[in-house]
Amino acid sequence: MIDLIAGYDPYAAEKTHLMNEQQLIEEWAREAGAIALTAFYDAQAAPPRRKADRSWVTDIDEQIELLLRKRIGAAYPGDRVMGEEGGGEATQGGRVWVLDPIDGTGSFVKRLPVWGVSIGLMVDGRAAAGCMYLPVSNECYLAGMEGPATLNGRPISADIDDPFDAQSWMAVPSNTHRTYRVDYPGKTRSMGSTAANICYVARGGASAALLGRSSLWDIAGALAVLERAGGRLGALSGQPLDWAPLLRGEAAAEPLFVASAANYERLRARITLR
Repeated sequence: MIDLIAGYDPYAAEKTHLMNEQQLIEEWAREAGAIALTAFYDAQAAPPRRKADRSWVTDIDEQIELLLRKRIGAAYPGDRVMGEEGGGEATQGGRVWVLDPIDGTGSFVKRLPVWGVSIGLMVDGRAAAGCMYLPVSNECYLAGMEGPATLNGRPISADIDDPFDAQSWMAVPSNTHRTYRVDYPGKTRSMGSTAANICYVARGGASAALLGRSSLWDIAGALAVLERAGGRLGALSGQPLDWAPLLRGEAAAEPLFVASAANYERLRARITLR
């Protein structure tokens, strides 16, 4: 029997384990980001090619995903892994790592700065931990199973006092002008990375983010960051989000929307499909 003494924490070992896990996620993201950044500045290092869906991929995407799978397999051999390039499925139960080795490959290919390494951990169907690392700007968005979301170690919050005027901004997909009607007084900006757009909301930079029909790997690394920062992700229609296609590795059944919990409903109502 353990003696209950002053200052004794029966959960100390578990908390230490969770902190170590969070540190590992950041280490892996920064390691992968350094590899990608070297190729980013060398136009010949990562020639792009088209996948079956006509989106871009490079050898660097594939190499980074293999590296991350290797790191995860060594640290957590019993966990499942799902990645944009290597496939796999997530589940509602157990632990699943969800990887996007370069979220924003289109920006990476065109030498635009908004792209990054996204690593998410889903536990029993919820976003337990995640990291989105943007190497060009050296921004590391991180959240663990407990505690606040952080940007380079400093806590962030999605709850901001935004007047929603001409100087406010909302992150949107590049096809917004063809697909959506947006009644919003501020600016709309297409930044090139779904996970980055979520993180901009999480740190209170963007009022909201319209994500389009994203896949799980597009959002998983940033989802824990958003939730710990007080943000919300859901279906644009307002209906309950159908997670089934996302867990199968497919695109969401309808467009997704992100905002702070306080502003979510009134901003969502400003966007409709054409």
